[in-house]
Amino acid sequence: MEEDSRDFYDSEEIGEAVRRFKQMVKDKQTNYFDVFEIEGIVDYFLDEGKISMANIAVDNGLELHPSSIALQIKKAQLLLVDGKVEEALDIIRVIEQIEDSNADIYLIKGSALIMLGMVDEAIEAYEQSIFHNYDEEDELLYNIGITLGQAGETKKAVSFLERAHQTNLQNEQVLYELAYYCDKDGLDDKSINYYNKYLDIDPFNASVWYNLGITFNRIGKHEKAIEAYDFSIALNEDFVQALFNKANALSNNNQHEEAIKCYQEYLEKDQENDDAYCYMGECYLNLERYNEALVYYRKAIRLNKNNSNAWYGSGLIMWIENQLSESQILIKKAIKLDDENPDFWLMYGKINHELNQYDQAESAFDMTTTLDPDNREGWIAYAEMQYERGMLQKSIDILKKAQKIIAGDSDINYRLTAYLLENNEEHSATDYFKIALKADFNGYRDLFDYYPKAQQNESIKQLIKEYQSTKY
Repeated sequence: MEEDSRDFYDSEEIGEAVRRFKQMVKDKQTNYFDVFEIEGIVDYFLDEGKISMANIAVDNGLELHPSSIALQIKKAQLLLVDGKVEEALDIIRVIEQIEDSNADIYLIKGSALIMLGMVDEAIEAYEQSIFHNYDEEDELLYNIGITLGQAGETKKAVSFLERAHQTNLQNEQVLYELAYYCDKDGLDDKSINYYNKYLDIDPFNASVWYNLGITFNRIGKHEKAIEAYDFSIALNEDFVQALFNKANALSNNNQHEEAIKCYQEYLEKDQENDDAYCYMGECYLNLERYNEALVYYRKAIRLNKNNSNAWYGSGLIMWIENQLSESQILIKKAIKLDDENPDFWLMYGKINHELNQYDQAESAFDMTTTLDPDNREGWIAYAEMQYERGMLQKSIDILKKAQKIIAGDSDINYRLTAYLLENNEEHSATDYFKIALKADFNGYRDLFDYYPKAQQNESIKQLIKEYQSTKY
């Protein structure tokens, strides 16, 4: 009945009601408004973000119509906006006893319960809302999905949004959010699929092409990312972030010359982005144009002295050019700014190793392997240093620890085989050699580089023959 009555009020009439209400507040008078006018006025102020005015309107309305369920629901909604969750629930529980078939009651109840962290109870309330809903079901499911997503319940958000999509396959808003939350939940193929479904309906949305580019770039499909960013830029030539991301994708695709041009084009529009200068420096570094790389790293630092990657890149160039003391200072600065970056610690370990500052190198390698235990390079660099120092057993212990974490890594297992053979532990060495052969048979010659005497070892030769026979 209330919904039918509200249909008589068009936007022009609500606009007039809002004007009268504003004048009433200004004049500090009390005028009469019916329930539907109050609802319209509250919604208007909510849309405008004027919460205090919305509260004044709903309180005024409840003075005029104290038994109105619709206005009590609005009051509960405003209490939620103000973060007064328990007060909102108190109102909802009272009116739930009076009118237990109103979808809006359960929708607000679910949102309140979500804010209290009571997710399962919230879902029950949401299902009640869906059961009693008489409006467009996809819109209700969409609103529930968004609320869950904003609360960090990404999987549940995806579930409700998928139901919304099945209810209305053409709802672009649902497709957009569904793709977004699938992306957040790591469901890359689903995310791409939903973005493409959106683009089938509206191929001229620059933001959707942009989001699609982000997903493609993250999963390593850089050429598709570049194409998506190109569409985004073509549709909105002022979309500078799409230009920046396109440059990143070109760099990730090893198209460093093209990436540099793209960064330059971006910097014509935004000259204050230190990351753009830093990434240009990285492109020049990959092209082995070290002087130019250093120029751009320094530009990044001038703009932002806290850009840890620019300090790291500068230190890396100094290391390449064998200026170890300068490199050490620069990498140390990068670590001071970001002490949880394993790449920084790895480089710091290598530099200290080369400077024969073994205690500092050990600490750095320990940090590297703690922060990124799946990175073989950190373990191998650590083991190599101890081996060069004549600490064979320590090298073996380091690689055994690494092998437990990265069990099937051929590089670690071939090197461990070499060290064990040198330590006269042939039986144990052959066990690790088998693992290495299984992972990468063609890499067995690396063993002879690490320990040339292995070429004369009968057990090693026999295992190579056995595994070779299975390859043909």
